[in-house]
Amino acid sequence: MSSELPASLGFTPKEIQKWDNGFIAMGVDGELQKLDMEYKPIGKITSPFPTPLRNSTVIGSIMVSTWIDSELMLARMASFDLTKELIQGVERSELRVRRTMEKAIHPAGNIWSHVLDAEPLAINSNDSGFTFVLWKKGIYCMTIDAHEKWRSEEPSWKKLSKLPRAGETVNAIMKKETVEIWSRGGGVNIYNLDNGSIIEQKVIKLDGFLLSIYHDSDNYLLQLNDGQVILFDGEKITLRAKLSGPISHASWHESKKGWYISGWREVVFLSTSSYQRKELIEIPVYYDYKRKIALCNDSNWYDVQFEDEEE
Repeated sequence: MSSELPASLGFTPKEIQKWDNGFIAMGVDGELQKLDMEYKPIGKITSPFPTPLRNSTVIGSIMVSTWIDSELMLARMASFDLTKELIQGVERSELRVRRTMEKAIHPAGNIWSHVLDAEPLAINSNDSGFTFVLWKKGIYCMTIDAHEKWRSEEPSWKKLSKLPRAGETVNAIMKKETVEIWSRGGGVNIYNLDNGSIIEQKVIKLDGFLLSIYHDSDNYLLQLNDGQVILFDGEKITLRAKLSGPISHASWHESKKGWYISGWREVVFLSTSSYQRKELIEIPVYYDYKRKIALCNDSNWYDVQFEDEEE
């Protein structure tokens, strides 16, 4: 068990992602805080753009993020060099008076930034680039410096055509040679990473609708509605289970062949042969199974160790 917990973040966290020199913590209102390998703050809390972050992906030390404000009907995509100091952006009030494309405000301190003309639905990356999906626009595969490699129309599946919102993109998964696009109804399209041609198209029977996906190589954790989760090995479903509620974060443990899941006031370990649960007072948004600590939505860290867990 950790002898000293990291300091409180000071804002309500949404997500933590790893980068080359540490971690980046993201807040529900668009806050960003760099952390070192011990989760100690680096620099100040900043908000480069005054709207909530929609989604982010990290490539080495480069973070690519999207922002959206439904009220003002605007969206941005930008990248940042995490080795440099993050810069505070403008106040939200300035967005209301700078509505034209020529006067558009962009996230502060960006490497590059673009105005989006549609809602960003998903984003993911590998070592060389990133892929994102825009609602009713399509799939875009990009280099790390935002040059387009290819684009494809938004995917559709005949088996899902009569089900409401079943074809809506939920996740993009970018691997070494392929890009996977997953839909709310369990549709999966697999594309060739080099040219965007479709390699495979299938529909997985879920008995629910898909909310999000966590993956590591060919190990998938599918989060469905009503607290349902599915373990999927890339070809078949290996386990169905029901948790207390939605998932905030999940990490694959290779030697244990299972998932550590930050759920609804619980941290769970789930595999095809094991189920363990630790109940928490707060809602965890991130769990480090090596240090056995969880970051919760009250911005504080907590010790979380399972009884029969080896050090």
